[in-house]
Amino acid sequence: MPPVADPKVDANIIEQVRSQVLDILHPHYDTPFNFLRWLQSYEFNVSKTVHNLRKHLKWRKERHLDEDARGLQSSAVCLYSVYTLFILCCVRSYLKKYFRLKVTAEYAPLSVVGWNRHEGGNYLVVVDQSGRIDIGGVMKSIQPTEYLHQLYRNFENFLEMIMEQEAKTGAQCSLLYVFDLDGLSFDPMLLGILSGPFRVSWQSLGTHYRELIGKFIVINTPSYINVLWSALSPFVPEQAKSRITITGRTWREDLLELAEVECLPERYGGKIPDEKVFRDPKPVPKDLYWRPKPDYPSVASMHRISTPAGKTRTMTYFAETGTELQIYTQNDSDFSFGIFYSEKEVRGITVYL
Repeated sequence: MPPVADPKVDANIIEQVRSQVLDILHPHYDTPFNFLRWLQSYEFNVSKTVHNLRKHLKWRKERHLDEDARGLQSSAVCLYSVYTLFILCCVRSYLKKYFRLKVTAEYAPLSVVGWNRHEGGNYLVVVDQSGRIDIGGVMKSIQPTEYLHQLYRNFENFLEMIMEQEAKTGAQCSLLYVFDLDGLSFDPMLLGILSGPFRVSWQSLGTHYRELIGKFIVINTPSYINVLWSALSPFVPEQAKSRITITGRTWREDLLELAEVECLPERYGGKIPDEKVFRDPKPVPKDLYWRPKPDYPSVASMHRISTPAGKTRTMTYFAETGTELQIYTQNDSDFSFGIFYSEKEVRGITVYL
């Protein structure tokens, strides 16, 4: 975590930032430590902080994150009744109990261990068991956007817990994020996921949850960890790299340097029973895999195109008045597209991929 300036200076700078974002600031997010995190991220440069914080606050407002998070997609909506959804939308405190919705809670869970008393007790210990996640099953059943939005829900939950702790202690808090790769097997699709959905997800989290992760430790690393890190490290900011610890065979000792045994589960050498904190990932049932509907056209009949990552492609179609357009897509990874209509210049529809 970057060094904190003198408290009096902090108060003055925080007020400078706060006064310039009041028009889009929700009362729920209005805490000194939230401003301090953004200032630390931009080395106390007020203009840069205000510029980026305003974008974040607009992003929060569009998704109603300080109310009921109804602007986020959910892959588990079908698991709740209409009545339950009505209650979730109306009662904010009730909604927070369901931030870890069933789909990701079972197949890609994050476990909150609790507050670490080491170094002043300002770290919330969170365990990500990515090594045991059925990555292929998740990719085949949950759209990347839905998965990313669930990560937002998780981090909103962490932020809420941190804000409550900061209000109690009067001290800045952050996450001790334990990234457990136990059980990870090398799969040909792994590097593609790392450089694709995984990279995009974590870059987005880093953009919006500045300074929330104080320390990030990778444990149970496989023999090919250098291959994975080589694929991922070019996308990791230098500022973030200083907080990442990639351990080897002595990972238990390394972890105990960051957290006390009273704050860790038994499988990590701690004293907390595993069943109290862990919800181990389950394989995704194949009946949850996405399948095209019976009336969808076959893949063979579709116009096949290839668009490299980060690139765009334009396709123009001409349509007569009264023509009904049906657009079907089946793609290997997440993408965005827009449809534009013009009568004079293009006389058709242009699709940007």
